[in-house]
Amino acid sequence: MEQVLKNAEVGRLALADDKTPYIVPLNFAYLSGKIGFHCDWTGKKLELIAKNPRCCFEVDEYVGEVSYHYHALCHLDYDSVIATGTAHIEKDEETIWQFFQTLHAKYKEIYRKPIENGGKVFDRKRVKECPCVIIDIEELTGRRERTVDGKRSKLMWQHKF
Repeated sequence: MEQVLKNAEVGRLALADDKTPYIVPLNFAYLSGKIGFHCDWTGKKLELIAKNPRCCFEVDEYVGEVSYHYHALCHLDYDSVIATGTAHIEKDEETIWQFFQTLHAKYKEIYRKPIENGGKVFDRKRVKECPCVIIDIEELTGRRERTVDGKRSKLMWQHKF
């Protein structure tokens, strides 16, 4: 499940606005049992987190081609993970810097390269430019579906922190 969280490029944050669900796609980083993302200082995500920090975060990765299921071409092999937990705006600048460095390294090769090979490190002075929202994960559930010899195979995982 951690590998799926590290590799997925887009995650979906699900929040509750009283009785109305709200979900939004995000780029994100997974680090040490936590999910982090940045956003603007204003907006619906932060309003909802302030009202109810309980949340859910989903990622998925599709692999292979569409295959047959019950004689119809309608099945995709995939991995998915759902994280449930509590979100907050992080205050610790070291934690924010670690998440921003991880986030930049995930999406830009120059942040993955060693400094001696032309790589960059995220500028610590920039940690206050936007909020870093951290989801403290309480539980992960995962699912892997594959088609093997024309039959679907499922594998499920669960981990509580």
